[in-house]
Amino acid sequence: MFEYKILRLKYYNKLLILYIITLFSSIGCSQGQFPLQKNDDSFLTKQTSNPPENSKIPVGLQKFSLPQMVEGILRKREYFVRFPLKPNRLNYPIVFYFHGKGSTAYRFFKSLREVQKLIDNNQFIGIFPQGYKKSWNLNHEPSKADDSAWVKEILEEISKLGFVDSSSVYAVGISNGAGFVNKLGKETDLFKGIAPIVSQQTIEMFKMSPPRAISVFQVNRDNDPLIPLEGGLSRTSHRFVSALESAENWALHSDCKKVPNALEDFWGPYLVKGFVYDECESGRQVRYHIVKGSGHKSYFKGFPFHTIIWNFFKNFSGVE
Repeated sequence: MFEYKILRLKYYNKLLILYIITLFSSIGCSQGQFPLQKNDDSFLTKQTSNPPENSKIPVGLQKFSLPQMVEGILRKREYFVRFPLKPNRLNYPIVFYFHGKGSTAYRFFKSLREVQKLIDNNQFIGIFPQGYKKSWNLNHEPSKADDSAWVKEILEEISKLGFVDSSSVYAVGISNGAGFVNKLGKETDLFKGIAPIVSQQTIEMFKMSPPRAISVFQVNRDNDPLIPLEGGLSRTSHRFVSALESAENWALHSDCKKVPNALEDFWGPYLVKGFVYDECESGRQVRYHIVKGSGHKSYFKGFPFHTIIWNFFKNFSGVE
């Protein structure tokens, strides 16, 4: 009887040990199910007014705010910065990403998995500003903010970081955000390259001269129901020049050769006709693409679209 009690005690001790091991193993597995790349929210800080003014590199997604006076009222405006998860550089280029009308910076960021991978490969630091009233002011939007001035202030803040190359700044915009990067390219000298996706210049922008030569990666759709490829009045109430005129205008201001080289390619399932204006001033280039089908969309299944854009920026950043 005594021996039986000892055996039973040993049995329960073994069960207890197995339970403890299982418990700790399950905890380890639950952490492993949420790698840093997929759980980017774990790095989302409580709202901070400005980035830290030191050389220590934050990791992951951070949220900041930078107030701006809009129509006589001081508004708190937010922007997200995505830093690499394992930083290993001393000097990072910057790429701004501007969402479309009606969207948000955070939603746009979450949709750009390819961009997150580029950042985690230590290619650059990504900035995702939030448009006031979910839009960028091109004169017919809900926002009446001076967005160009606000973006300049963001760049001034981020440039205080010791690991940022404020001379290597680029911008990608989708739809209303694409119209805005065209505007930024004409109104400011902040950027070495821009990528307006599914939009071109309005007539007002077309008449402006940029303060410096700039590389442009322009993408349009042949059957876009929102931004007409051939220009004219759009459903956004803006009047656009044609996509071709917009590209030619950028090529003119960057002193490129007048006749482009034509090419064809496939971006995922879509046929693309491309036109390359090279031999530009100081190592710039202007590219214009017409994507066949799919309307007003900026996603190309199975094609490394944002990697192509980033390589374009790197290769044609120009010589100052």
